[in-house]
Amino acid sequence: MSLTQEILTHAKELHDYIVKMRRDFHKHPETGFEETRTSSVIAEELKRLGLYVQTGIAKTGVVGTLEVDGASSTVAFRADMDALPITEENSLEFKSQNEGVSHACGHDANMAMLLGAVKLMEQLKGKLKRNVKFIFQPCEEQHPGGAKMMVEEGVLKNVDEIYGLHIEPNIQSGIFGLRAGSTMAATDRIVITIIGKGGHASTPHLCVDPIVIAAEVILAIQSIVSRKINPLSPCVISLCQISGGTTFNVIPDRVKIIGTVRTLAKELRYRMPMLIEDTIKGITSLNNATYQFEYLKGHPPLSNPQQQVDFVQNKIIELFGNKSVENIDPKMGGEDFSYYLEKIKGAFIFLGSGSLEKGTNHPLHSSRFLLDEDVLYMGPALFAYVACSL
Repeated sequence: MSLTQEILTHAKELHDYIVKMRRDFHKHPETGFEETRTSSVIAEELKRLGLYVQTGIAKTGVVGTLEVDGASSTVAFRADMDALPITEENSLEFKSQNEGVSHACGHDANMAMLLGAVKLMEQLKGKLKRNVKFIFQPCEEQHPGGAKMMVEEGVLKNVDEIYGLHIEPNIQSGIFGLRAGSTMAATDRIVITIIGKGGHASTPHLCVDPIVIAAEVILAIQSIVSRKINPLSPCVISLCQISGGTTFNVIPDRVKIIGTVRTLAKELRYRMPMLIEDTIKGITSLNNATYQFEYLKGHPPLSNPQQQVDFVQNKIIELFGNKSVENIDPKMGGEDFSYYLEKIKGAFIFLGSGSLEKGTNHPLHSSRFLLDEDVLYMGPALFAYVACSL
């Protein structure tokens, strides 16, 4: 039996275990840095499987280490643990038992696949060519998030490469998605406060109306992408929250606008605060108002090195065939796996779970998100093959 056949055979045998763990995590979701039960379950599984286990990294993070005789390098694999503050609307036997919280982003599957990879690699230990670190990271969904903290606390010490895998319903079930170069966007936040002069709604000429000025600012900011940025440079500015005023007949003193800026290129990300503030400054000064502006940097852009993408793509094809991987477009969503890739080489990979027939095509972060459990053996198989290769 070839190595690929052996890996696939053992991975498929672990299917029930992976599904069982995924459903347990799904039933008991916990939000960022609150993953106490989740991390406890993971730590116990890793100890039971004979790994050296570290807990309490970045508050609730867990790391398991598998030492391999004769290995001269170390590869790490990462899964994110946190759920979202979203009420699940699915009717499942293992539906979320935590009110207002659910694994609407597939992190339950990411964790279960990584635990499956641990079991698989224990079975294949004599075939492994590298030491392995299994990183279970808290709080991917928020900034600054768990990846940055884990890096700062030394989780990448002596690690040569790192790979992450995420379920993706926008890709057909059983197909891996890969991209070299800019893959996911920076996730920056903007907070704009327009400061005018309040007064009675019947005398607007005696006021400086921050609501009208805010409307001008909102519309003008939308023209930044269409008129001040190269159309070949992807960028998104979405203003998602506006608040001001207390009643129908009072012009308020100030209005607050909150939104997000998404960029793939570091150079454009550097320019965005100036472009946005210049727009705000021009409009407010023209209207005798003032402003406050905050540009809060989130996760950096995620960029996959070509060499590691080529390596992983070859492993996928050798395991699952030529039609099992596709080159994907960049995503304007963010991912704090980017902090790892700023330090060492590696790649972030997507595993498609979208199936119209199975009803698993709802998008990530949807209250009705479901995933195709039939693909869950594929993640452990890929990770194991990577650890068996140099």
